[in-house]
Amino acid sequence: MNKINLLSRSVQPQRMPLVWLLLLFLLLTSCLGGGGEAAQDAVAPETAALQTGTLTCSDNCRNQGQCGTAVDGRIVILAHGSQPATRDHNAVLENDSPILIVQQEQRTVADPVGTLSNLNFFAVQPAAGGPTNWVAGSCVNPTPLQ
Repeated sequence: MNKINLLSRSVQPQRMPLVWLLLLFLLLTSCLGGGGEAAQDAVAPETAALQTGTLTCSDNCRNQGQCGTAVDGRIVILAHGSQPATRDHNAVLENDSPILIVQQEQRTVADPVGTLSNLNFFAVQPAAGGPTNWVAGSCVNPTPLQ
């Protein structure tokens, strides 16, 4: 009644060295790091200005609901700190302020009646420094590259 399966016991010890070698290989490759000089040359998107420009509350920007007048009378551009958005903004930026454009992205958006259209968004940073925010492309007046 007591049968011993010699095959299963003899296979396990043969697999153990392979498992240990695999673990050692993974450990060593994770310790090597990588990137070398190329990693040091990489520039964060927030600091890699592609272009300069100015925020502007144009008629198109205003008609899209992306800018307006604050309670204190200032004209402001509505922005989002982490993603392109046409609503649920979480930041306001000064109208006619100089900016650095660090990224551009096109999104398909729907207007209130459901009509779909493509809208450009720009990740912008104040020229004087500060956090990067996403604004609608209709609110950005890019300076031509020279």
